[in-house]
Amino acid sequence: MRAFWLTLFAIGAATVLVFGWQDGVPFTAAAFVAFFVSRVWRSVIKRPLSPRRHDDPVRRANQFIVVTAGGYLAAGILACVAAVVGEGQEWLYVAPCFLIMGMLQLALLSSRRQA
Repeated sequence: MRAFWLTLFAIGAATVLVFGWQDGVPFTAAAFVAFFVSRVWRSVIKRPLSPRRHDDPVRRANQFIVVTAGGYLAAGILACVAAVVGEGQEWLYVAPCFLIMGMLQLALLSSRRQA
């Protein structure tokens, strides 16, 4: 059943990118897709599609944090680009929040590795 939803999500993401490009807001569409792809990827890390014999919870937690940080940073960078190229002034308010959240995730990851 999850394969169905993942496929449906992939089709939806491709559609958002195509329509975003056609409407002249490709970076806005890419920011949304990057953010939500990270959310889907996080759910797969949390509940893998197939059971693992030698599951390492610490490794999975670190993967979860890296994917979360990547999603926030990618969306933040794309939102900055969208604001600069004129796809909407609201991105000037949203982009810093995404970037800060991504940096906080990386700080969390680095603090976990030192402990």
